Amino acid sequence: MIDEIVFYLLKKGAHREPKHITTSEVAEGVGVSQQTASRRLIALAKSGEIDRSGGKVFLTQKAVESARKCVKEMVQALEGTALSFSGTVVTGIGEGAYYLSQREYLSQIAKKLGFKPFPGTLNVSIADEDIEKRLLLRQRPPIEIRGFKKGKRSFGKIDIYRCAISGVPCAIVFPERSVHGLKVLEVISAFNLREKLGLQDGSLVLVEVVPN
Repeated sequence: MIDEIVFYLLKKGAHREPKHITTSEVAEGVGVSQQTASRRLIALAKSGEIDRSGGKVFLTQKAVESARKCVKEMVQALEGTALSFSGTVVTGIGEGAYYLSQREYLSQIAKKLGFKPFPGTLNVSIADEDIEKRLLLRQRPPIEIRGFKKGKRSFGKIDIYRCAISGVPCAIVFPERSVHGLKVLEVISAFNLREKLGLQDGSLVLVEVVPN
């Protein structure tokens, strides 16, 4: 858990710049005695989580990273281990078919996912409230597809996460170079998903992430 004094100092902005905050202010802010606040501030300084100098207090990178980790774990606990995205099918610009026709990508995907992808992606525009889930998904370790060079052209790496749509095995792909923003997920499968699932622009779909 985040130390309540660290949390108090975060709210005061002491992670952005040194703040003039007295021990009595800290004590009042977290609801402890001044002696207890002083003792805990000394302990935080010894552990390298705060820097106290010139009458000011500053949260170190160690404290900030620890707080970030704690927040991430709490969000994951609240969301559960499973992630799903609701959205609608939209038309892409056709780049997926070109990239998925590259032998260097195809061989890696087939080896790591166990299927040869249909040459094209299903583009799903996710709900606004699911954008935060997308950012959370990107914090998980992906299946990595290496980039490569072909002549003078270079092809970037691709991060992949397994998923399913209506029980059909798929994968969400995050190309290193993508023209899509945070709203659009690109999904690959061994099948033409539009045909197999009877989808068209505007169709509602649920993309369920499964363990890699």
